[in-house]
Amino acid sequence: MKAAHCPICKKELSERAKNFPFCSPRCKLIDAGNWFEGSYRVEANRADTPWGEN
Repeated sequence: MKAAHCPICKKELSERAKNFPFCSPRCKLIDAGNWFEGSYRVEANRADTPWGEN
């Protein structure tokens, strides 16, 4: 099986890690902070039909 790595610090970890997929509570909080700051974004598909228009 392929080894998993923390997405923040890249440390190798097991799938049974308490904070999976992060290696520690610190990396978990860093990731949450990145979302809150807007560092990560999920782009909306502009081609979708607006609500109410079918």
